[in-house]
Amino acid sequence: MSDSNQTDEKSEVTENENIENSISQAEDAAQTEEGSPAESVTPEQEGAAEEGTTAEGESEGASEAAAEAAPEPAPVPTAPRCENPIVGRKVFFVNPPLYVENYLHLELKQHEYEVYIISDFRYTKAALRHFPDALCFIFIDDEMTYDEWFNFIQSFQKEEVLKTIFVGLMSAAIQKAQHERFLMNLSLPGGFIMLTEFKGSALIEKIIGILDLNGAKGRRKYLRWDCTSEDTPINGYFANGSQLLQVSIVNISSVGFVCYYPASYGEALKKNTLVASFSITLGRRSIVTPSVVFETKRVDATRFISIMLFSKHVGQDDRKVIKNFVFDQLQDRFEKLVFSAQPDVEDYSNRSQKAPKAEEAAEEVIEEAEEVLEADGVENSENTEKTETAAAEETKETEKPVEDAEKSADADKSEKSENAEKPENAEKPAQ
Repeated sequence: MSDSNQTDEKSEVTENENIENSISQAEDAAQTEEGSPAESVTPEQEGAAEEGTTAEGESEGASEAAAEAAPEPAPVPTAPRCENPIVGRKVFFVNPPLYVENYLHLELKQHEYEVYIISDFRYTKAALRHFPDALCFIFIDDEMTYDEWFNFIQSFQKEEVLKTIFVGLMSAAIQKAQHERFLMNLSLPGGFIMLTEFKGSALIEKIIGILDLNGAKGRRKYLRWDCTSEDTPINGYFANGSQLLQVSIVNISSVGFVCYYPASYGEALKKNTLVASFSITLGRRSIVTPSVVFETKRVDATRFISIMLFSKHVGQDDRKVIKNFVFDQLQDRFEKLVFSAQPDVEDYSNRSQKAPKAEEAAEEVIEEAEEVLEADGVENSENTEKTETAAAEETKETEKPVEDAEKSADADKSEKSENAEKPENAEKPAQ
């Protein structure tokens, strides 16, 4: 790779980190009721900004000073085994019971965690191979025996890409001995949660504590949909005087979005500008979201990038539409990625390991039997010859009495025939 290509890649990574940091600051601002651009900028201030008045300059200066004075967000506690990712970790629930799937799963989404359900455990490894820094909670009370689940989890250590998974277990029926076996012999950074001890809000608090400890959100405060070149583009439109201008939205959450637009638009989206009617098309839905420009930067000679925050005029219904869109898109992308892979067909009962041993033992027995047969072959042949000779002699001895009996029978017949002929010869002299 040439030095110029390496430089381009480094600059791109640095730019992405800067954008991510700016988005994080914008999300922090969205959480603050006072001092947030989305709450403090009014249409009157926007008019003053267009006329270049002193009020606009003072407002912008005050916003910049507030941004500079704002403290850096506290680092998220992480597990010692892995650095905290900027964009957070995906969370998987494998083979969950219905109340986990229908209750816990939805509650965690409302708390802005990126959560997925894997109902068929055979696709677990296929999913985790794409996300080696994920958190994975496995429900082990059905589908396989506890021994099989133990072997399944233990098999993660055989693959480098799966060794870094933050595995946690969930059960409602496991016995104490098996419970201790899992805890003592497996690496479980996600813990072992007994569903008989944690229910309802207590279960949510328990899971959220584990997720936050392991940096599940990263620097992000809100779940976002990051569009790629393969996804259906999300377009936004806003009026600038008599013009209707279009932007390309590259990510969106329930508090704002990031968009690219041509440099020819000039300062149409200048910092702190309030766009009173920003229209966004999400699939078949279009919503109007009054938005404030949090920050704008030039990307290159042809493009600018702007970070936008929804103003307080965006109602909860529209925010819910955006949030549901984000969830649906993430779920659809996940299913296409994972379920296109082949399911796991490995036998975790160890039967496959016992079978070769049995076959080897059987082969050894067969070899020993063959050697015995070979050793006995010569003796058997000699015995066979002796047996045949003895049988021949016995046959001869048996045949002699038969021949003698036949000769005596023939002699008797000849005598009888001679005696039968004598009376005829005797009558002739009497005449």
